Amino acid sequence: MATLGPATDAPGVLDALVAAGMDCARLNCSHGSAEELLRRTADVRAAADRAGRSVGVMFDLQGPKLRLSGSTLPRMLRAGEVVIFSSVDDPAADGHVGVDFPDFPRLVSERSQIVIGDGVPRLLVESRGPGEVVARALSAGELAPRKGINVTYARPELPALTSKDLADLVLAAEAGADYVALSFVRSAADIEQLRARLTEVGWSGRTIAKIEKVEGYEHLDEILEVADGVMVARGDYGVEAGVSRVPLMQKDTIYRATQAGKLVITATQMLESMIHAPEPTRAEASDVANAVIDGTSAVMLSAETSIGEYPVEAVREMSQLAQAAEEYPEIHGRARASMGDTPAGAVMHAAVDLAEEVDAAALLVPTSQGGSPRACAKYRRRRPIIALPHDQAIANQLTLEWGVYPCALAVIESVDDLIDAALLRAQEFAGLPGGTRVVITAGQRTGTTGATNLITIREIPQGPVTNPRDP
Repeated sequence: MATLGPATDAPGVLDALVAAGMDCARLNCSHGSAEELLRRTADVRAAADRAGRSVGVMFDLQGPKLRLSGSTLPRMLRAGEVVIFSSVDDPAADGHVGVDFPDFPRLVSERSQIVIGDGVPRLLVESRGPGEVVARALSAGELAPRKGINVTYARPELPALTSKDLADLVLAAEAGADYVALSFVRSAADIEQLRARLTEVGWSGRTIAKIEKVEGYEHLDEILEVADGVMVARGDYGVEAGVSRVPLMQKDTIYRATQAGKLVITATQMLESMIHAPEPTRAEASDVANAVIDGTSAVMLSAETSIGEYPVEAVREMSQLAQAAEEYPEIHGRARASMGDTPAGAVMHAAVDLAEEVDAAALLVPTSQGGSPRACAKYRRRRPIIALPHDQAIANQLTLEWGVYPCALAVIESVDDLIDAALLRAQEFAGLPGGTRVVITAGQRTGTTGATNLITIREIPQGPVTNPRDP
């Protein structure tokens, strides 16, 4: 996944990003006007059409932002020093620090820490009262106007969706975005609120919960139940919990998401040096590889592509690193057999195993809403999954799933014709030569959600395949 921005706006850059391996474009709603977001979405669609590939689009909502007031006097804070925070709506006494949020003391709980900027200074809340919060610095750092604030274990006074987010949701629906990511998720209720708002605007894409708050990680299982996927947003989580807590949180989130059959994106500073350098550091290469070996569905670039000097090279390097890491003998996070599988899920698990046992070149999965290829992807096997959804929108929503190569295929009435059409599409799309063995799944009621109950082994025919849709 690559974040778009000024560095990707030049003619030909998006085509080069797709060719280099970009599967999904991220639009950061914190930056850019509505017109720019719509234009960039349209540009991605055009580049995908030219490449003959499915490319997803994600709108990443800004979420609620806390900042020190603009009247804050710049100064260095020493460890052990006491600071009194107050809402900017309250008249601040001498020495108080204003926060640009109404009634800030109601937001802070007894367990809270207040973290400024990128992690320092960090302050422990000692008391709160009418109009003020008293906190003691645990580490030294600078206070400055408009610096960002993170509050751990905040009370639910901060809205999950701001007025800007609501406007951006309408824009996401208008643009036909495939994913919407919600920032600063604390509980399943935040995602349920997001989904309700999206239903109101008539949007039917996939929801991504960004795990970047301590509370979000503590409620990960319940969030996984209601979200379509999660993003390991290491930047803000590192600010809140401390950098030392990030690696194990990342590994655990990837594992739990994979076991739940939900996609998981690993993000933040993955190839940070490539903002200004044409190749990554060895440490960054290891970071990307370890995320893939742990089972992450996708890896994400931020400033590297949005404002960096080498956006195409960054996508190419990340793609090559991911492909190399997939050669590792065992993907650690892959899902094992589950006793709780639905009948359709059990069929897909059997199809995955069969493709391995017969050494099939690919698993072909016709699908209505994308559930069947997602059920296969969680096992993190080496066989490519060629997903054949009936709608291009569903194809775009499958672009972040592990090992899934989506390609739209129209609904076909009979199972025999569907199998023949799948073979043709695989031959055309993936370039599979005649005689190649594949495994195909289907259902007696084609084009119906949850009806997959058939697995068959076939070979790509020698010579041209007759398309059953032709007269």
